Order: sequence, then C-alpha cells, then structure tokens
Amino acid sequence: MLVNHKILKVLQKPLPFGRGFVFCWRKMIGSRKNIRKCGLLIFLLISTPGCLNAQLKEIRSLQQRLPYIKDSTQYIDALNRLGVLYHLKSIDTCFYYAQKAKAVADRLQYAKGQAGAIRNFGLVYLLKRNTRLALKYFNNCLPIYKSLHDSADECQVLMSIGNALATEKKFTEGFVYLTKAYNLGKTLENDSVQSLVIVNLVNDTSLSKDSIIHLLNTASAIASHYKDYRMLIIINEAKAEQLTKAGKQDESLLLLQQAYTLAKEQGVEYQIIDAGIQLGNISLSRNDTTSAIIYFKDALKVANGNGYQGLVTDAALQLYNYYYKKNDLAQASIYAALLISNYQVSQQALRQSGTDYLDYTLQQEELENLKNDKRITNYILIVLSALSLTVIALLFFMLRSFNNRKKYMELLRERDEQTRRNNTELQHKNDFNNRLISLLAHDFRQPLAAVKSMMSLLKQPDILSKEDISFLAERIETSSDTSLEIFDNILDWIKKQVTGFVYEPVNIPLRQLIDEACQSLQYITNKFGVAVINEIADGTFIYADREMLQFVHRNLIHNAIKFSPENSSIAIRSTITGNEIIVSVTDQGKGMPKEKVESLFNIFSNTQYSNDKEKGSGVALVICKDFVERMQGRIWAESELGRGTTFFYALPLGD
Repeated sequence: MLVNHKILKVLQKPLPFGRGFVFCWRKMIGSRKNIRKCGLLIFLLISTPGCLNAQLKEIRSLQQRLPYIKDSTQYIDALNRLGVLYHLKSIDTCFYYAQKAKAVADRLQYAKGQAGAIRNFGLVYLLKRNTRLALKYFNNCLPIYKSLHDSADECQVLMSIGNALATEKKFTEGFVYLTKAYNLGKTLENDSVQSLVIVNLVNDTSLSKDSIIHLLNTASAIASHYKDYRMLIIINEAKAEQLTKAGKQDESLLLLQQAYTLAKEQGVEYQIIDAGIQLGNISLSRNDTTSAIIYFKDALKVANGNGYQGLVTDAALQLYNYYYKKNDLAQASIYAALLISNYQVSQQALRQSGTDYLDYTLQQEELENLKNDKRITNYILIVLSALSLTVIALLFFMLRSFNNRKKYMELLRERDEQTRRNNTELQHKNDFNNRLISLLAHDFRQPLAAVKSMMSLLKQPDILSKEDISFLAERIETSSDTSLEIFDNILDWIKKQVTGFVYEPVNIPLRQLIDEACQSLQYITNKFGVAVINEIADGTFIYADREMLQFVHRNLIHNAIKFSPENSSIAIRSTITGNEIIVSVTDQGKGMPKEKVESLFNIFSNTQYSNDKEKGSGVALVICKDFVERMQGRIWAESELGRGTTFFYALPLGD
C-alpha cells in the first residue's frame, strides 16, 4: 500500500498539467457509503475528462456524422465512443451503441472495436449493479487490449476490474489490479487526472483536516482549469462530507445543493441522482421531510427514465420507508410494487445473460422489511380490539400486503429452483452435443480414411490384379455410402435443431407412410434381396410430425435391411393399446447381445462397431430417439442372438 503522507507532499507542490497520473488506494472499511463512492469513481476514471458541454457537442456531432462514415473501423469506433459518452446519461442508449458496434466488429473481425464494445457492456452492467457480469466483460476485453499493445485502454480496464472487485468487498484482489493500473498509468498522459487522485486521498482518515482542505482546493483548481464540471460536482460532494464531519450542516447542505444544481445544468443524470439521494438523506436528518421527498422523487424519476436500476432501488426504498413509517400505506404500496418490479427486471436480465446470480442485498432488505412488518402487524392486532371499523379496514389492507410479500418470496424461491433446473438441463444438452460431435467426427473419419487408403492403392495399378481393383472399388463404394448415410442423418437432425422447430402434430395414415418409406428404399431392398412386408391395416392413423416420423421409418427399415440375410423378409406391424399405437420393425438377422441392445440409443455409451454397417446406424438411432421423444413418444429394441431383432416405437394414436 502506498504511503499517504509521501504522496501528500508531492501533491502539495505545484501540479504541472499533463504529468502521468498518480493513484492511491485508500483503506476500505467495507461500509455501504464507501462502496457507493468507489463505484462512482470508476466511471470518472473511465470517462474522458473535460467539459461536459464539449461532450454534449461531441455526442451531437457524432450522431450527425454517423450515417455518412464510410470507413467501417471508423464507424465502429464512433459507435463505441457514443457508448462511452452515454454511459452516465442513459444506460439503455450506451447498451444500444455497444450492441451495434459489437455486431459490426464481429463481422469484420476488428479486435479493437470488439474490445471497446465489450468494455461498454461491462460499464452498463456495473451501473446496473450486476458486478459479476461486469467483471466477466472487463476480463474478456483485457487480453484484447494487451495483444494490441493499447496501454491506455488496458490501464482503464485494469482500474475498472480493481474498483469492481472493491464493490464486491474483495479488496485484496482489487488492490492487485489497481497496482497494475498504477504502474502502467505512470507512463500515460492525462491532464486532469490529478483531481481524481485527490478525491481518493481525502477519504483516508489518516490525513489532517488542513491537509484535506488544501488538497480539495487544489483539486478544485485543476478541475476549474479544465472546465471539468463533473469533477467539480464530485469535489463539492467531498467538501460537503468534510463539512458534515466538522458539524457544519448548513454549509454542507449548501455545497450539495450547488453540486445538484450544476449536475442538472450540465445534464449529468448519474450525478443528479447521486446528489439528489444525498440531499434527501440530509433533509431527512434535519426533519425537512418536504424537501427530502422532492429530492428522492426527482432522483427516482431520473434513475427510472435512464435505466439506472440500482439507483431506482435506492430512491424507491427511501420513499417506501418514509411512507411506511408515516403509516401512509397507499403510497408505501406504490414504492413496494416498484421495488418488486425492479427486482424482477433485474432477475430476468441475469437469466438472459446466462449468469446464475441473485441480488442478495435487495433480498436481505426485503426480508428485513418483512420482519418489521410482522412486528408492526402484531402490535396492530392488539390495538384493533378497541378501534373502529376504519381501523379494521386498515388492518385488512396490512394483512393483504403481508400475504403478497409472502407470495413474492415463494415466487423467488420457485424461480431460483427453476434456474437450477435449467442450468442442469443446459449442462446435459451441452454434454449431449459434445458427445454427438465426437461420435460424428469418429464415424466420418473412419470411412473417409479407408477411402483415402484404398485410393492410394489404386494409384499403383501395376501391383494390383483386376480382382483386387474390383474389390477395392466395392469397398470404396461401401465406405462412401456409409459416409453419405451418416451425413444425411445428421443434416435432418441439425435442420430440426437450428430452424426454430415447433412440434405441430397432425393425423397421418400410417400404412401410407410405411409404403412411401419402403418405396424410397427400393434400391437397397433389391440390392440385398430382402422383402419388406407391410402388415399395418388400412384406416390406421397416427398423431405425429410427418417429416420426423418418416426419418424414423426410413432408418429403422434401412437398418433392418442391412442386417438381414439375403432372400429374407422384414415384417412391419402395429398394435393399439388405449390412446397409444406401437409400431414394430422385425428382421431375421443374427440378433444382438443384451448389453449391446441397452446401449443402442445412448449417445454417452462407448460404442464399438463390428463392421461398416453399424457406423451409420449408431448415429441414426440416437437421432431417431431424439425425434420420437420430441413427438411425446418412446422407442426401444428387443433382440436375441440367432433370432433377429425388433425395433419398437410408441406414439399417440390418431383419430
């Protein structure tokens, strides 16, 4: 940790503008107030210092020029710059520009543009108080900046990570990143950054009051020189805090009001909200409830209109507590509903981003409110015996509010459980896809490798007889057929996966479907000399998706033909049991052992193929199982060595 009094001696000297910035990590006591200030400073560190009016002019200029920028990289840089300029004005607008920049940068593989968009995503989620998701984005863009040797942006991201970790109370880890930023930042130019250092320093309790006053005056001079009004707002807030500590409440309130007015004049929404909430709290402590409510409502309006969910919660919670203590339950219920709605929106955003993370702070506050409600309700129950019908109506309202809160907490528990189930299901699907890809790679490689080996032999006709060449040609044809069969099967399956398939079953005549499937396989039945006998009665209907069911029919019949001896027959039958129809395909092949039957439809089994015929069948049967289960059915097989094999599937019976 840096020694504060040494840095103080340096800063008390005249500060030449343009020097490399100095960073000081102060002791953190872990209070809510310090964490809030730390979160605020990160945006000051990230934003380009300077006049806010200049930034507004830059926003308007970029928006006007944007449609006419022809160079793609300049277009992406302009989008990312607009995102940075908007992150303290409107979170949604910042997110919009980041999304747009990321899409174009990904298409063009423009690394710096991708990193800038990812960093803006991190800013958005940090402002929304989703620290873990913000850290994910910051850590994703950091290696990109390192690979580009972009020291300035790398330094800013390191500071972002350090401050984000501090908001999570991980001060040791945060200090590591902030130290890296400090060492890297010493070589960079940043004319106005000294004022940031001072605001950090004055929060260190080891400094004397005179030193703090001197430092704040110095910071104010620097910010004034560069017309950095945003920094002046923060400095006024810091001065107000020191005045409050000294017991000078009136002077502190005046400075905060000046900061609040300046933030409104310059249109810095984040500072309007922050200063408004502080003014509201001070007004409450002075029993000036009228002014407090005005400040809280103004802060809530700005926060709600610009997507600052965390600050919406802060302002709404203050208003809820005020009206609740005042016993104005109608007004209190409005802000309670806003708190619940804001929390639900936050949870929805977390699920969409794939992050299993709950806002435990808000949950704890809600639980604490429930405990307080219970005590107040018990007190009201005792008093109600002596009150009028009006008080009884009030009690009814309170009980209903309490029940709604209980339902809300139950809903939270159910959604948490649903999230866990969804995560398990996603993991299973991911394992399934990984296993399927591995299986396909193995099945494609073997026949293709065999074709390659045999083709290399055909290049040496002098050492091969006509019988050898004929044998190799036949093997090449067999391997090619196997690869094509696997390829066709997986294409059908992928089509259902990626086209937004919606299962819409219809009534289909089953015998006609079997005839069509057999007709498409006529060439292979002639090749193997196998007869397919369709024993399904006319007028039998099945309730399913036509294309998916025909895929199952073709594969089951094809497999039966491949594994049947020459001049044998295959029987296709159906049985109706209740509202279900069971279809069977029976061959006269050599059959399979029990352990092989049990692994036929399992994508996770370590399948060993005994010949080329089985390679295409393994993948096809896994896909058949997926299709049948999508159609609300089931599929299985029965076999006995030397007595053939029967494949069954069961689906709902049609009208």
